[in-house]
Formats: sequence, structure tokens, C-alpha cells
Amino acid sequence: MQHNLSFTVLTRVALMMICAMGLNISITHAKEDVTDIAAAEVDPNYFQYKENFSVKRLFASRCSWCHQGYGLKQADGPRLSGTTKSKENVIEQIAYGKSPMPGFRKQLKPWQIEALADYIKALPDVEL
Repeated sequence: MQHNLSFTVLTRVALMMICAMGLNISITHAKEDVTDIAAAEVDPNYFQYKENFSVKRLFASRCSWCHQGYGLKQADGPRLSGTTKSKENVIEQIAYGKSPMPGFRKQLKPWQIEALADYIKALPDVEL
């Protein structure tokens, strides 16, 4: 009887641990940063130009002054996530600007501009 009770207790503890691990996985997944997911889709496409390229780092240094939250938050510039513009239109806007946004064609290489456009298009339609 004692042995049977221990087995039952162990089984219940094991089931609770499995449920807790599942809950932890769900919570962790829910907290995933959508900007990290978008960047992970884009970065490998540009490693041919620069090893360990980070579009988020590029975005932070060039765009986040006006487009905060890595593009998820409206600030001085509009929120970029969920844009309906085509990739070509986004590339053109980054390269040539549109008042008051400056153009970056003289500061960035064409592949960097394209990477930023790919990142912006990969952002889901969410807002901070």
C-alpha cells in the first residue's frame, strides 16, 4: 500500500511538472519580441555583405530617432509596422526621403536600404 501511494504521488508530481513546463513554454513564447522575429527573417539574407549583420542594430542607429520601438511606435515619425506600402515604395522612401524624413542613399549602401525595407515589411501590424 505504501509503495502504491508513493507511485501515485510521484505520478501526480510528474504531471504537475509537465503542465508547468508547458505553461512556461507558452508564457515564454508569448513574450517573444516581434521585432526579433522580423529581424531573424531578414538578417541571414544579408550575411553575404556583412558577417553577423543585424538589421535591428542598423535600424536603431538610423531610424529609431523618429520611428521608436524598432518601428512599432509612432513618435516624430509614423509607426512602420503594418505598412501597406510595397517593398519598392519603402526602399524609395528610405533612399530619397519624404519631408520631413531625410533620404539615406548617400549614407547607406543599397543592400542596407533593402534590408531595412525587408525588416519594415516583416514587422507585423502591432503597436506599442
